[in-house]
Amino acid sequence: MRRIIRGQHFCFFLIGFAVGFFTSLVHFHLSPTVDVINCGINRRASETNIRPIRIKETNGRIEDDTNGVFARPVNFKDSRRHTDASSVAERLFRDVRILCLVMTYPKNHRTRAVHVNATWGRRCNKLLFATRESDPSLPTLVVDVDDGRKYLGRKTRAAFSKVFSRYSQDYDWFMKADDDSYVIMENLRYFLSQQDAAMPVYFGQNFSPFVEQGYPSGGAAYVVSREALSRFAKKNRGLCSFNSNSEDADFGLCMELLGVSFGESLDSLGRTRFHCFNPDKHIKGNYPDWFYTYDKFKGKKKGIENMSDYAISFHYVRPNSMYTFEYFLYHLSPYGITKSLQDLNTNATAV
Repeated sequence: MRRIIRGQHFCFFLIGFAVGFFTSLVHFHLSPTVDVINCGINRRASETNIRPIRIKETNGRIEDDTNGVFARPVNFKDSRRHTDASSVAERLFRDVRILCLVMTYPKNHRTRAVHVNATWGRRCNKLLFATRESDPSLPTLVVDVDDGRKYLGRKTRAAFSKVFSRYSQDYDWFMKADDDSYVIMENLRYFLSQQDAAMPVYFGQNFSPFVEQGYPSGGAAYVVSREALSRFAKKNRGLCSFNSNSEDADFGLCMELLGVSFGESLDSLGRTRFHCFNPDKHIKGNYPDWFYTYDKFKGKKKGIENMSDYAISFHYVRPNSMYTFEYFLYHLSPYGITKSLQDLNTNATAV
Protein backbone atom coordinates (compact mmCIF):
# COMPACT_ATOMS: atom_id res chain seq x y z
CA MET A 1 0.00 0.00 0.00
CA ARG A 2 2.80 2.40 0.93
CA ARG A 3 4.50 1.69 -2.39
CA ILE A 4 1.29 2.58 -4.24
CA ILE A 5 0.92 5.89 -2.35
CA ARG A 6 4.57 6.76 -2.92
CA GLY A 7 4.16 5.94 -6.60
CA GLN A 8 1.13 8.19 -6.81
CA HIS A 9 3.02 11.06 -5.16
CA PHE A 10 5.89 10.63 -7.55
CA CYS A 11 3.52 10.66 -10.56
CA PHE A 12 1.84 13.82 -9.26
CA PHE A 13 5.27 15.42 -8.86
CA LEU A 14 6.24 14.56 -12.44
CA ILE A 15 2.95 15.87 -13.84
CA GLY A 16 3.28 19.13 -11.84
CA PHE A 17 6.87 19.62 -12.90
CA ALA A 18 6.02 19.06 -16.56
CA VAL A 19 3.08 21.47 -16.49
CA GLY A 20 5.13 24.17 -14.72
CA PHE A 21 8.09 23.78 -17.05
CA PHE A 22 5.90 23.92 -20.18
CA THR A 23 4.04 27.00 -18.87
CA SER A 24 7.30 28.83 -18.16
CA LEU A 25 8.57 28.06 -21.66
CA VAL A 26 5.41 29.43 -23.27
CA HIS A 27 5.59 32.57 -21.13
CA PHE A 28 9.27 33.09 -21.99
CA HIS A 29 8.73 32.82 -25.74
CA LEU A 30 5.49 34.78 -25.99
CA SER A 31 6.02 37.56 -23.47
CA PRO A 32 7.04 40.89 -25.09
CA THR A 33 9.22 41.77 -22.12
CA VAL A 34 12.07 39.98 -20.40
CA ASP A 35 12.89 40.25 -16.71
CA VAL A 36 16.58 40.71 -16.02
CA ILE A 37 17.11 39.97 -12.35
CA ASN A 38 20.40 41.06 -10.79
CA CYS A 39 22.62 38.96 -13.02
CA GLY A 40 25.49 37.45 -11.08
CA ILE A 41 24.16 38.61 -7.69
CA ASN A 42 22.71 35.84 -5.55
CA ARG A 43 20.82 38.07 -3.14
CA ARG A 44 17.23 39.12 -2.77
CA ALA A 45 16.22 42.45 -4.26
CA SER A 46 14.85 43.55 -0.89
CA GLU A 47 18.30 43.04 0.65
CA THR A 48 20.16 45.10 -1.94
CA ASN A 49 17.58 47.75 -2.90
CA ILE A 50 17.75 46.39 -6.44
CA ARG A 51 14.60 45.62 -8.35
CA PRO A 52 14.15 43.66 -11.59
CA ILE A 53 14.40 45.75 -14.76
CA ARG A 54 11.85 45.08 -17.45
CA ILE A 55 13.38 45.43 -20.88
CA LYS A 56 11.42 45.68 -24.12
CA GLU A 57 12.01 46.56 -27.77
CA THR A 58 9.67 49.08 -29.40
CA ASN A 59 10.04 50.00 -33.06
CA GLY A 60 13.64 48.89 -33.04
CA ARG A 61 14.50 50.87 -29.88
CA ILE A 62 15.58 49.04 -26.74
CA GLU A 63 13.95 50.56 -23.67
CA ASP A 64 13.73 49.76 -19.98
CA ASP A 65 11.46 51.06 -17.27
CA THR A 66 14.26 53.11 -15.71
CA ASN A 67 14.98 54.83 -19.04
CA GLY A 68 18.62 53.91 -18.49
CA VAL A 69 19.06 56.98 -16.31
CA PHE A 70 21.76 57.55 -13.74
CA ALA A 71 20.58 59.26 -10.57
CA ARG A 72 23.02 62.11 -11.22
CA PRO A 73 25.68 63.07 -13.81
CA VAL A 74 28.91 61.06 -13.70
CA ASN A 75 32.28 62.74 -13.26
CA PHE A 76 35.22 60.50 -14.16
CA LYS A 77 37.62 62.71 -12.14
CA ASP A 78 40.73 61.30 -13.76
CA SER A 79 41.89 64.13 -16.02
CA ARG A 80 45.22 64.43 -14.17
CA ARG A 81 46.10 60.87 -15.15
CA HIS A 82 45.84 61.58 -18.88
CA THR A 83 48.76 62.99 -20.87
CA ASP A 84 47.15 62.77 -24.31
CA ALA A 85 48.55 64.96 -27.07
CA SER A 86 45.56 67.21 -27.71
CA SER A 87 47.13 70.26 -29.35
CA VAL A 88 45.37 69.65 -32.69
CA ALA A 89 41.96 69.34 -31.03
CA GLU A 90 42.67 72.44 -28.95
CA ARG A 91 43.62 74.44 -32.05
CA LEU A 92 40.44 73.38 -33.83
CA PHE A 93 38.43 74.31 -30.73
CA ARG A 94 39.71 77.86 -31.13
CA ASP A 95 39.48 78.01 -34.93
CA VAL A 96 36.16 76.24 -35.60
CA ARG A 97 33.67 77.75 -33.18
CA ILE A 98 30.45 75.76 -32.80
CA LEU A 99 27.29 76.60 -30.90
CA CYS A 100 25.35 73.45 -29.97
CA LEU A 101 21.57 73.75 -29.73
CA VAL A 102 20.04 70.70 -28.05
CA MET A 103 16.27 70.21 -28.16
CA THR A 104 14.74 69.10 -24.87
CA TYR A 105 11.80 69.81 -22.59
CA PRO A 106 11.32 70.14 -18.81
CA LYS A 107 10.49 66.48 -18.22
CA ASN A 108 13.85 65.51 -19.73
CA HIS A 109 16.03 68.03 -17.90
CA ARG A 110 16.99 65.55 -15.17
CA THR A 111 16.81 62.34 -17.18
CA ARG A 112 18.60 63.36 -20.40
CA ALA A 113 19.77 66.96 -20.62
CA VAL A 114 22.00 66.83 -17.55
CA HIS A 115 23.85 63.88 -19.06
CA VAL A 116 24.43 65.63 -22.38
CA ASN A 117 25.71 68.55 -20.32
CA ALA A 118 28.10 66.23 -18.45
CA THR A 119 29.42 64.42 -21.54
CA TRP A 120 29.78 65.58 -25.14
CA GLY A 121 28.10 68.95 -24.54
CA ARG A 122 31.14 70.08 -22.54
CA ARG A 123 33.16 70.17 -25.77
CA CYS A 124 30.90 72.66 -27.56
CA ASN A 125 32.16 76.23 -27.68
CA LYS A 126 28.67 77.16 -26.52
CA LEU A 127 25.96 74.77 -25.34
CA LEU A 128 22.28 75.71 -25.10
CA PHE A 129 19.25 73.56 -24.31
CA ALA A 130 16.14 74.77 -26.14
CA THR A 131 13.28 74.19 -23.72
CA ARG A 132 10.05 75.71 -22.47
CA GLU A 133 11.29 76.44 -18.93
CA SER A 134 14.54 77.79 -17.53
CA ASP A 135 16.64 75.59 -15.27
CA PRO A 136 19.42 76.95 -13.03
CA SER A 137 21.40 73.73 -13.43
CA LEU A 138 21.46 73.92 -17.25
CA PRO A 139 22.40 76.53 -19.89
CA THR A 140 18.87 76.95 -21.22
CA LEU A 141 17.43 78.92 -24.12
CA VAL A 142 13.75 79.38 -23.29
CA VAL A 143 11.39 79.21 -26.27
CA ASP A 144 7.67 79.72 -25.89
CA VAL A 145 6.54 76.68 -27.87
CA ASP A 146 4.57 73.69 -26.63
CA ASP A 147 6.31 70.37 -26.05
CA GLY A 148 5.93 67.40 -28.36
CA ARG A 149 6.99 66.22 -31.79
CA LYS A 150 4.07 68.06 -33.37
CA TYR A 151 5.63 71.39 -32.40
CA LEU A 152 9.30 70.54 -32.94
CA GLY A 153 9.54 72.41 -36.25
CA ARG A 154 8.21 75.62 -34.74
CA LYS A 155 10.44 75.13 -31.73
CA THR A 156 13.50 74.74 -33.96
CA ARG A 157 12.60 77.88 -35.89
CA ALA A 158 12.09 79.91 -32.70
CA ALA A 159 15.34 78.62 -31.18
CA PHE A 160 17.45 79.33 -34.27
CA SER A 161 15.96 82.82 -34.53
CA LYS A 162 16.93 83.58 -30.92
CA VAL A 163 20.40 82.12 -31.43
CA PHE A 164 20.93 84.31 -34.50
CA SER A 165 19.91 87.50 -32.72
CA ARG A 166 22.17 86.81 -29.74
CA TYR A 167 25.16 84.81 -30.98
CA SER A 168 25.50 85.06 -34.77
CA GLN A 169 28.78 86.99 -34.62
CA ASP A 170 30.36 84.84 -31.93
CA TYR A 171 30.35 81.44 -33.65
CA ASP A 172 31.00 80.00 -37.10
CA TRP A 173 28.69 77.00 -37.10
CA PHE A 174 25.39 76.21 -35.38
CA MET A 175 24.41 72.60 -34.68
CA LYS A 176 20.97 71.30 -33.81
CA ALA A 177 20.81 67.95 -31.96
CA ASP A 178 18.37 66.01 -29.79
CA ASP A 179 18.81 65.15 -26.12
CA ASP A 180 19.44 61.52 -27.09
CA SER A 181 22.10 62.36 -29.69
CA TYR A 182 25.81 61.86 -29.05
CA VAL A 183 28.27 64.02 -30.98
CA ILE A 184 32.06 63.65 -31.18
CA MET A 185 32.83 67.35 -31.36
CA GLU A 186 36.49 66.92 -32.31
CA ASN A 187 35.46 65.02 -35.45
CA LEU A 188 32.82 67.60 -36.32
CA ARG A 189 35.40 70.39 -36.07
CA TYR A 190 37.85 68.43 -38.20
CA PHE A 191 35.22 67.98 -40.93
CA LEU A 192 34.19 71.64 -40.81
CA SER A 193 37.79 72.87 -40.83
CA GLN A 194 37.77 72.55 -44.63
CA GLN A 195 34.35 74.16 -45.06
CA ASP A 196 33.55 77.87 -45.27
CA ALA A 197 31.11 79.28 -42.73
CA ALA A 198 30.56 82.30 -44.99
CA MET A 199 28.94 80.04 -47.59
CA PRO A 200 25.22 79.12 -47.46
CA VAL A 201 25.64 75.44 -46.63
CA TYR A 202 24.68 72.85 -44.04
CA PHE A 203 25.46 69.18 -43.35
CA GLY A 204 23.96 66.04 -41.82
CA GLN A 205 22.87 62.51 -42.67
CA ASN A 206 21.24 62.65 -46.08
CA PHE A 207 17.60 61.63 -46.44
CA SER A 208 16.25 61.83 -49.98
CA PRO A 209 12.40 62.01 -50.14
CA PHE A 210 10.35 65.20 -50.27
CA VAL A 211 13.22 67.64 -50.94
CA GLU A 212 15.12 67.70 -54.24
CA GLN A 213 18.58 68.15 -52.73
CA GLY A 214 17.74 65.99 -49.74
CA TYR A 215 17.43 66.93 -46.09
CA PRO A 216 19.16 65.93 -42.84
CA SER A 217 17.98 63.46 -40.26
CA GLY A 218 17.09 65.55 -37.22
CA GLY A 219 18.17 62.93 -34.69
CA ALA A 220 21.60 62.48 -36.29
CA ALA A 221 22.18 66.22 -35.74
CA TYR A 222 22.78 68.77 -38.47
CA VAL A 223 25.05 71.79 -38.59
CA VAL A 224 24.46 75.06 -40.46
CA SER A 225 26.95 77.76 -41.44
CA ARG A 226 26.74 81.32 -40.19
CA GLU A 227 25.48 82.45 -43.61
CA ALA A 228 22.85 79.70 -43.71
CA LEU A 229 21.62 80.68 -40.26
CA SER A 230 21.47 84.33 -41.34
CA ARG A 231 19.27 83.51 -44.33
CA PHE A 232 17.06 81.29 -42.21
CA ALA A 233 16.57 83.86 -39.45
CA LYS A 234 15.90 86.77 -41.81
CA LYS A 235 13.74 85.18 -44.49
CA ASN A 236 12.18 81.91 -43.39
CA ARG A 237 8.83 83.27 -42.22
CA GLY A 238 7.87 84.47 -45.68
CA LEU A 239 8.81 81.20 -47.38
CA CYS A 240 8.76 78.30 -44.96
CA SER A 241 6.06 76.32 -43.19
CA PHE A 242 6.72 74.06 -40.20
CA ASN A 243 3.40 72.25 -39.95
CA SER A 244 4.09 68.75 -41.33
CA ASN A 245 5.13 67.18 -37.98
CA SER A 246 8.49 66.36 -39.63
CA GLU A 247 10.84 69.05 -38.39
CA ASP A 248 13.86 67.82 -40.35
CA ALA A 249 12.01 67.60 -43.69
CA ASP A 250 10.46 71.04 -43.14
CA PHE A 251 13.86 72.49 -42.29
CA GLY A 252 15.43 70.90 -45.38
CA LEU A 253 12.74 72.28 -47.69
CA CYS A 254 13.16 75.71 -46.11
CA MET A 255 16.92 75.63 -46.68
CA GLU A 256 16.40 74.71 -50.32
CA LEU A 257 13.96 77.58 -50.79
CA LEU A 258 16.50 79.93 -49.20
CA GLY A 259 19.26 78.84 -51.60
CA VAL A 260 21.22 76.97 -48.92
CA SER A 261 23.09 73.90 -50.22
CA PHE A 262 22.91 70.56 -48.45
CA GLY A 263 26.55 69.49 -48.59
CA GLU A 264 28.01 65.99 -48.77
CA SER A 265 29.45 64.72 -45.49
CA LEU A 266 31.00 61.37 -46.46
CA ASP A 267 34.70 61.09 -45.71
CA SER A 268 37.34 60.71 -48.43
CA LEU A 269 36.81 56.93 -48.45
CA GLY A 270 33.06 57.28 -48.95
CA ARG A 271 32.15 56.37 -45.38
CA THR A 272 29.38 57.89 -43.27
CA ARG A 273 29.93 60.46 -40.53
CA PHE A 274 26.39 61.34 -39.36
CA HIS A 275 24.25 58.43 -38.09
CA CYS A 276 20.54 58.45 -37.22
CA PHE A 277 20.71 55.26 -35.12
CA ASN A 278 22.98 54.01 -32.37
CA PRO A 279 26.27 52.31 -33.36
CA ASP A 280 24.90 48.78 -32.96
CA LYS A 281 22.27 49.24 -35.64
CA HIS A 282 24.70 50.78 -38.13
CA ILE A 283 27.27 48.06 -37.48
CA LYS A 284 24.73 45.25 -37.89
CA GLY A 285 22.87 47.01 -40.69
CA ASN A 286 19.50 45.71 -39.48
CA TYR A 287 17.70 48.91 -40.40
CA PRO A 288 13.92 49.30 -40.21
CA ASP A 289 12.07 49.08 -43.53
CA TRP A 290 11.40 52.82 -43.79
CA PHE A 291 15.13 53.62 -43.72
CA TYR A 292 15.76 51.99 -47.11
CA THR A 293 13.33 54.47 -48.69
CA TYR A 294 14.54 57.56 -46.86
CA ASP A 295 18.30 57.02 -46.90
CA LYS A 296 20.14 58.56 -49.86
CA PHE A 297 22.20 55.38 -50.20
CA LYS A 298 19.21 53.06 -49.67
CA GLY A 299 20.77 51.41 -46.65
CA LYS A 300 23.75 50.06 -48.60
CA LYS A 301 26.26 51.75 -46.29
CA LYS A 302 26.25 49.39 -43.34
CA GLY A 303 28.87 47.71 -41.22
CA ILE A 304 32.09 49.05 -39.74
CA GLU A 305 33.76 49.24 -43.16
CA ASN A 306 31.23 51.91 -44.17
CA MET A 307 31.44 53.99 -40.98
CA SER A 308 34.10 56.69 -40.87
CA ASP A 309 36.93 56.42 -38.36
CA TYR A 310 36.06 60.05 -37.70
CA ALA A 311 32.33 59.52 -37.24
CA ILE A 312 30.53 62.59 -35.95
CA SER A 313 27.17 61.59 -34.49
CA PHE A 314 24.82 58.83 -33.37
CA HIS A 315 21.18 58.89 -32.29
CA TYR A 316 18.98 57.01 -29.80
CA VAL A 317 21.81 57.02 -27.28
CA ARG A 318 20.58 56.50 -23.73
CA PRO A 319 22.24 58.38 -20.86
CA ASN A 320 24.12 55.33 -19.57
CA SER A 321 25.49 54.76 -23.07
CA MET A 322 26.70 58.36 -23.22
CA TYR A 323 29.08 57.56 -20.36
CA THR A 324 30.13 54.38 -22.15
CA PHE A 325 31.02 56.55 -25.15
CA GLU A 326 32.95 58.88 -22.87
CA TYR A 327 34.96 56.03 -21.40
CA PHE A 328 35.84 54.36 -24.69
CA LEU A 329 36.60 57.62 -26.55
CA TYR A 330 38.41 59.66 -23.91
CA HIS A 331 39.69 57.28 -21.24
CA LEU A 332 40.30 53.71 -22.40
CA SER A 333 43.45 53.10 -24.46
CA PRO A 334 45.18 49.86 -25.51
CA TYR A 335 48.72 50.01 -24.16
CA GLY A 336 51.44 50.32 -26.77
CA ILE A 337 49.16 51.49 -29.59
CA THR A 338 49.28 55.14 -30.62
CA LYS A 339 46.87 56.17 -33.34
CA SER A 340 48.19 58.48 -36.02
CA LEU A 341 46.05 61.24 -37.52
CA GLN A 342 44.36 60.38 -40.82
CA ASP A 343 43.58 62.70 -43.71
CA LEU A 344 39.92 61.85 -44.34
CA ASN A 345 38.91 65.26 -45.64
CA THR A 346 41.08 65.26 -48.77
CA ASN A 347 38.99 64.60 -51.86
CA ALA A 348 35.85 64.86 -49.79
CA THR A 349 33.34 67.25 -51.32
CA ALA A 350 33.86 70.84 -50.21
CA VAL A 351 31.12 73.39 -50.87
